[in-house]
Amino acid sequence: PRNAIIVTEVPYLCNKAALLEKIARLVNEKKLTGISDLRDESDRDGVRVVIELKRDAVPAVVLNNLFQKTPLQGTFSG
Repeated sequence: PRNAIIVTEVPYLCNKAALLEKIARLVNEKKLTGISDLRDESDRDGVRVVIELKRDAVPAVVLNNLFQKTPLQGTFSG
């Protein structure tokens, strides 16, 4: 079985669709490596984004890159 990163919440005011689009664009541009598939399995009960990893990918490295290159890890001060 492949490793996957499951996202169950996004930062406040972060648009999930825009986030998915950005991740997909970075993967296509080869700026984000190790990702084999990106699925939005969210429903009315909550957010669930599945980021499937390639067999040779190191989950911690991919997650770190996601945090650095996307708004997945954002801070909000009201």
